[in-house]
Amino acid sequence: MTVKEALQSAAEYLAKQRLRSPRQDADLLVASVLQRDRTFLYTYPEHQLSTAQKHLFQQWLIKRGEHYPLQYLRGKQEFYGREFSVRPGVFIPRPETELVLEAALGLLRGSTEEQLRAVDVGTGSGCIAITLACEEPRVVVTATDVSPIALKVARQNAEKHHCLDRLEFREGQTLNPVRDRLGYYHLVVSNPPYVSHEERSRVDDAVDKHEPREAVYAAESGQEIYKQLFSEGRKVLQAQGKLVVELGEGARQGICRLAQEKGWVLEDSRKDLAHIDRCAIFGRPSDEKP
Repeated sequence: MTVKEALQSAAEYLAKQRLRSPRQDADLLVASVLQRDRTFLYTYPEHQLSTAQKHLFQQWLIKRGEHYPLQYLRGKQEFYGREFSVRPGVFIPRPETELVLEAALGLLRGSTEEQLRAVDVGTGSGCIAITLACEEPRVVVTATDVSPIALKVARQNAEKHHCLDRLEFREGQTLNPVRDRLGYYHLVVSNPPYVSHEERSRVDDAVDKHEPREAVYAAESGQEIYKQLFSEGRKVLQAQGKLVVELGEGARQGICRLAQEKGWVLEDSRKDLAHIDRCAIFGRPSDEKP
């Protein structure tokens, strides 16, 4: 089997299985099997797959046809120019979450303090926490998650990116693992679960069937974790601290109303490439104490 034949058969098969991006998936699948980049595929279309590569290709193609995430097959996903290990039980980093990272990073870089402290709630693979530590040498990050599997993988990713000395990992729901740190953090950042029960039908099959439910779904309204962040965040943040959160599609108005009810001030928001509000930055009232 040549590269060209593998790409063609994969694209055709995945299209029949109703994958959203069959050609793109075919490219990634074949490139991963060969351990090459996509440029190689089109530079050497007549390159022959070895027997072992052909066998792996067929295995992965069947799995992908069942809507199994490619990232789990490959064991990795890129985020902000770095490669993060992922596995079943760990939420897969998304490109839109880079908006949250950039907003958080901008706030940290804008500070004149010599030492900074941030907490990443629901860290998953650790992509936000680790990238903050790698990009801003003044920051120490606490990463929390309810999943011990996610925390184990996040720790491995921190080791891989040589920033383990500036991260700590704590298991628990939202900010409960750091509730004793009153007025301690400069920044709380989170990509929380925000899909409500009513919105489940809109979720991709690969996400619904294979990614950790606690990282995707947030009870009936989709606002439960935000409520906890707004209630608990004011306790652990410094008086001028900021809260940066990712937003689900169409959620901005509801989340901002909820934040206002809890005394938070919307300072900025960011749209993704589809012009969807994906990130919100909240500040505490200046006269409020932790």
